[in-house]
Amino acid sequence: MDSRLARRVRRSLAICFCMFVLVLANGSVHQVGAGVVHSTPAMSAGQWSNTIALTTLGGRLYTIEKSGALYRTDLTTGRWVQLGKAEFANTAFLFADNLSLYTIESDGSLYRVNPVNGAWNRFGKSGDWKDTVALVTMNNDLYSIERNGALYRTNLMSGLWIQLGKADFSNSAFLFADNQNLYTIETDGTLYRVSPVNGAWIRMGQGGEWKNTIAGATLNGRIYTVEQSGALYETNPATGIWRQIGKPEFGKTQFMFGTAGWLYSIEDGDLYRINPSNGSWGAVGK
Repeated sequence: MDSRLARRVRRSLAICFCMFVLVLANGSVHQVGAGVVHSTPAMSAGQWSNTIALTTLGGRLYTIEKSGALYRTDLTTGRWVQLGKAEFANTAFLFADNLSLYTIESDGSLYRVNPVNGAWNRFGKSGDWKDTVALVTMNNDLYSIERNGALYRTNLMSGLWIQLGKADFSNSAFLFADNQNLYTIETDGTLYRVSPVNGAWIRMGQGGEWKNTIAGATLNGRIYTVEQSGALYETNPATGIWRQIGKPEFGKTQFMFGTAGWLYSIEDGDLYRINPSNGSWGAVGK
C-alpha cells in the first residue's frame, strides 16, 4: 500500500474508532448544524492532502477537507480534532474574525460557524456572495472582490455590506490585508495598496514584479509570497521593496498563512512551520 494511502487509512480508522467509542458511551449529539467533536491523534505526513480551504483563529489552524469535514489543529503539536459533522463539502471560502469562523458556500451563502463544535447558521441573505472570487478579513470586517471587479466591505456583526470605490479589481489574483490596508496582486503581477475606506489604490514597487506568485500571506506588517521557482520573498508594503528569504525550497506550496509570529505552508499535503526571518522550516508535530 502507498505510504500516503496508508496514512489516510490510519486516519480514517482513528476517526471511526473515536465515533464508535462515543456511541457506546451514549455521547452522540443530535442538533441541527452541530455535531460531536471527535478527538484524534497528531497528524501524520501527508494528512492535509485533501484540504480545500483553511483559516486561522486564536493561533489555531482550521481546515476543511474534500469530504466536508472541518478540523481544528494545534500548530504547536500537530494534534487535531474534527468539529461537528462533515457538512462543509460545498465550501468555497473559509475565514475568521476574532471570535467565529465563516464559510461562503458554492451557492454564495454566508454562514457563521462555531469554532468549538462546528455548529453553523446562515448569515445575511442567501446567495449574496455568489460571485466572490477573493476575500480577506481585517478588523472584523470582510472585504471581498466579485467577478465584475467590485470591492465590498461586509460588517460581520450585522451582515450589511457596501461597495468601496469603482469596480476596478476584475484582474485581482490575490487579496491580502494587514491592520491598516488591503493589498492586491493583479494578474499582470503588479502589487497595489488599497484603502479599506474608499477603495482608492496606488501601485507599489515596479509593475509586474509579482508575476510568478503562487501563494502568499501577511505577517507582522510584511507581505510574504512564494513564486513558481520556489523562492520565498518578503515585501515591505510601505515601500514596495522586497528581498528573498532563504533558499528556493517552496515551489510545491499549495497554501500559505501567517499567525503568532510564524509562517506556515501546506505542500504535498504536509504542514510546515517557516521562520520568516531566514526561511528555515520544519514539519509541524515532528
